[in-house]
Amino acid sequence: MKEIKRAVYMVLAIIMSVSTVCAISTEKINIDNPIKIDISGTAQVLFTKSELDSIDKQFDFHRARLGIGGKLNDNVSFFTEFEMTGNISPQTAWTAKPDNRINLPPTPSSSVAAGARYAQKDMGTDGRLTEGYIELKYFKKLKLIVGQMARGSCFELNTPVNQLETIHYSTNVGQFGKYTRGFRIIGSPFSFLKIAVGIDDNAGGITGAIDSSDSKLSAGVKFLIIPWKNHWQIKLCTRRVSETPTSPDGNCLIGGTIFKYAGFHFMGEIFNLHANPINTGINKEIKGDLTSWFLHASYIIPGINLQLVTRYNYFEKRLKGRLTNDLKHASNYNMEILTTGVNWLFSDHARLQIMFDRVDGQDNNSIDAQLEVSF
Repeated sequence: MKEIKRAVYMVLAIIMSVSTVCAISTEKINIDNPIKIDISGTAQVLFTKSELDSIDKQFDFHRARLGIGGKLNDNVSFFTEFEMTGNISPQTAWTAKPDNRINLPPTPSSSVAAGARYAQKDMGTDGRLTEGYIELKYFKKLKLIVGQMARGSCFELNTPVNQLETIHYSTNVGQFGKYTRGFRIIGSPFSFLKIAVGIDDNAGGITGAIDSSDSKLSAGVKFLIIPWKNHWQIKLCTRRVSETPTSPDGNCLIGGTIFKYAGFHFMGEIFNLHANPINTGINKEIKGDLTSWFLHASYIIPGINLQLVTRYNYFEKRLKGRLTNDLKHASNYNMEILTTGVNWLFSDHARLQIMFDRVDGQDNNSIDAQLEVSF
């Protein structure tokens, strides 16, 4: 409750501050070029029928996002977004497939990430601020973004929640996608190519970032190729995370594509992280690989505003000895999730989503129905 009140106070303070700035600034600038302020929001109410004993049947105010953005002129703009509900998705209880080479016990997930039931990992919140950044444009082909934002390497986190076609994020969001604090420089040397370089503190989460005494820098480069404007794009990314006393170092490679034509939409991503887990205790001689990928397709049936959606998601974790490949201390598992459902599009600002999630393991499947409105 305190977090919700604090978020409300922050929003009211921003609105009052922006209003004051606008009132003062309009006296000093040309009336034909006023400051533009945009307010947006999304509310989602979710009903779940799950095989999990901890969930069974329940209603949930899944998300309540409020966004405030502004454009001071053609070169300077800002955007902030808050999550008002403070809710998190319940932990799953899926069991992993044992490795064929050794007889390991199942390994449960640790998913308590807001809006991401199968995201594997919760990375904290800070006043439920999801995004807050300033964007500066230079020379028409170069821009600088500073603040808290979603990493550009993740399609889903860079998609507004009112445009997400499935109710829950894929596993890629939990392990590889974060909202982080830092800066990003984006250049467009050609119409078919964008190059982005970003540095962040690597301490963030699904619904916000946290201050961490163990914070470390993470640097990444992204190439976005656009073979067919407005219809097809391909991305290639790499990211390097530095080691700290309690967190591993790692190298991440990412690939993905989006294709849109008429009512058809296809999206796919693959992530691989090679990491040296915590370099203390029994883990000091262990290294690991995490791989996750998904394929997502949807189609809007003409004339009836019904969108069919399906997604297949695969997650795999492999740990082994750094020098000998010894699996004595390994914790290996994988997981598959198949999501199918429909989105009934009442209008551009309201829809009903009904999804079935078939999750690898025993008694993990669920049916979700979500009503959404946005403005």
